[in-house]
Amino acid sequence: MDVSEALRTRHSTRSFSARPVPDDVIEAILLDAREAPSWSNTQPWRVAVATGATCDALRQDFIAASQTRLPTPDVNQLFTYPPGLQARRRETGFGLYETLGIAKADSEARTRQFERNHAMFDAPAAVFLFAHQAMAEYAVLDAGCFLMAMLLSATSHGVQSCAQAVLASYPDLVRARYDVGDEWRLLCGVALGYEDGHVVNTFRPARAPLSDIVLARR
Repeated sequence: MDVSEALRTRHSTRSFSARPVPDDVIEAILLDAREAPSWSNTQPWRVAVATGATCDALRQDFIAASQTRLPTPDVNQLFTYPPGLQARRRETGFGLYETLGIAKADSEARTRQFERNHAMFDAPAAVFLFAHQAMAEYAVLDAGCFLMAMLLSATSHGVQSCAQAVLASYPDLVRARYDVGDEWRLLCGVALGYEDGHVVNTFRPARAPLSDIVLARR
């Protein structure tokens, strides 16, 4: 599978089977991802890998936390979306719910679907991505390169994924299980596994045309 095919094949999986991802496959994905570029080769990222009982325990931790307390992320997750970006966000959300047969007015069903995020969509493995705070936005940029490399490598290995900012909502839960210093900010978690036959996995949000992306010359 070449890069172009991986880019067009990769999608956010929101329902996983119980089939575990072998440790050597996860290692191969991370070995690929470490080839990502970074500022002066600083490689300002760290990852925490959760599988088996640890992944299940974190899943229950996230579910419990989401029901009992407000998020305390390392990186702000509350902001006002500019109109154009909000329109894409709404289109994606409504498209997902339409695929699931959830009506716009059915707030209870929409809430239940959102809560699936905290369960990592039942993924058997997860990778939590940290960036060093000293390099500010550039560490986040570099970590984004690492993230994309990881997602594409997973796709090439036949592993499905879903990058989730919601898994960074309670960084203390991850820190409690891994040796990571306060200088590292948790950016997101990535659910890894093998998708099942649920209809939600057929959803593909639209991409903006190049005319919306490439700036016109003055």
